[in-house]
Formats: sequence, C-alpha cells, structure tokens
Amino acid sequence: MMLRTARRYDIHTDSIVFANNQPYTRDQYASSGLSGVPDTLFPFCRYLCLMKVDNAEYALLTAIVVFSERPNLIDAKKVEKIQDIYINALRSYEESKRSKPALSFAKLLAVLPQLRTLGNINSEICFSLKIQNKKIPPFLAEIWDV
Repeated sequence: MMLRTARRYDIHTDSIVFANNQPYTRDQYASSGLSGVPDTLFPFCRYLCLMKVDNAEYALLTAIVVFSERPNLIDAKKVEKIQDIYINALRSYEESKRSKPALSFAKLLAVLPQLRTLGNINSEICFSLKIQNKKIPPFLAEIWDV
C-alpha cells in the first residue's frame, strides 16, 4: 500500500493524488488525526519520485515485500528462495536501465526497512481507530482499501 501511495505522489504539489484525482496534502493527513504520518510518508514518497522509480521497479519491490520473512511462515526457506528471484530480477533490471546500477539497486533495497516501518505505522493507526470505534475519514478509507 505504501508503494502504491508513493506511485501517486506529485512532487510539484507535495501531495498524494488518489483514484478520485484529489490531491491530499500533509495538512490534510494531519487534520484527519494522522499528525505523525506525513513526516515519514511524504519524504519516503518524494525520495522514490526523485529516484524516478518506474512501474517495473515498483512491481519488483512489491514482490520482494510480499515474499519477505514474517512471523508464522510455514516454509520460510521457500519464501526466501522466491524473494531471491525477485531481488535478482531487480538487480538485472537496474543493470539494464541505470547508468550506476549498483548504486540504484542499493538505494532501492535500502527503502525496504522504511517500507516495513511505514506498514507498521499504518497497522497501528488502523488498529487504534478500530479500538476507539472512530470512523475512518473517507480519503483514508480509499487509501487503505477499507
């Protein structure tokens, strides 16, 4: 979800444009009760935008995240092997696309821990809103597919 958000980032307006073509700014995030989120999310989105990450790179990053280690995996070795396929595909893609492939590959892999942090923040917020029986603002429901 955070990668999808990053794909929709508009560097010119410093906003995230969702399916309804409405831009959502840092202030709108903050006013919806997510005061800490923009400080982490917007720099992340901007970084990927400045790297000029394309659809193939987003897709490969998504696959790497989907096939990553997590609690209660039944066959962690199998998941790791699948993830290696996507990591190698990303490396090969960077070698064919970028003038400094090793650097761009390293930068893309360095995004993964931050992506995990953003995912955890999102989960905590959703859980908190559920516990408090608060209605999720419409634009957040769209972003989070809830």
